[in-house]
Amino acid sequence: MKISVVIPTYNRPGLALGLAKQIRKFEPGAEIIIVDQSDKKEDPKEIKKLDVVYIENSKANTSIAKNIGLARVTGEIVFFFDDDVEITPKTIKAHLAEYADKKILGVAGRVINDGEKMPQDTDAVTGKTDKYLASFTMNFWGTRRQFVQFPYGCNMSFRRSILEKLRGFDEKIPPPGFEETDLGLRVTKLGRMIFSPDALVYHHRASSGGTRMPRDKWFKNYYWIYGRMIARHVSFPLNLVSMFRIKMRVLKEYPLALPNLISGYFS
Repeated sequence: MKISVVIPTYNRPGLALGLAKQIRKFEPGAEIIIVDQSDKKEDPKEIKKLDVVYIENSKANTSIAKNIGLARVTGEIVFFFDDDVEITPKTIKAHLAEYADKKILGVAGRVINDGEKMPQDTDAVTGKTDKYLASFTMNFWGTRRQFVQFPYGCNMSFRRSILEKLRGFDEKIPPPGFEETDLGLRVTKLGRMIFSPDALVYHHRASSGGTRMPRDKWFKNYYWIYGRMIARHVSFPLNLVSMFRIKMRVLKEYPLALPNLISGYFS
């Protein structure tokens, strides 16, 4: 089964190539596509040595970067890794094993963030939301294999056929992202996504680059995205309840973002 790996990167010199080296070590035949949105680009000699497809993109947007990579892939299964993750010898193989079941459209991998404890046995619920989209249960450090509604964006894979059918990631979603949640909810309306504890990555959360932004912009973008996702994924009349609940949260947390919530809903 041919695989493709898309790695978006933004102002984190060397990280994407470092991950590409890991992938080459464990999966020599993988197609690797780096989409670089950085001001300073990677070393051309290293790019050639690792035999990766290297695409420069001037607009820093994770959805756009992932779609640019998706447009170039040739593999049947498409992986998306953040540039600051560390994979294991089993990570990609565990993802691929799940696709033996033809009903599986996507796989959410396990993620241990720096500073998190690594439980060995837990029955925690992973990757779920409620019918109002008012709360999200993450717990991607869990150890129980289970069906999920969305993945952790730094470690996920999909059948290319479903990505093409859904036209990839929503490019209207700005940083800080959550495009993987939106995509997961769309995928699981058509089939199944499963959480594989063996598909583990260590997420080192690079101290710079990525989608960091000032607090004001973060809240305004976050609640704009939230409004858009309610409009897309919660049907009438439950969406009215959703908007009321999130409106009350906005007023308590960051009132200036209320217009963004509303404009996102009508976007």
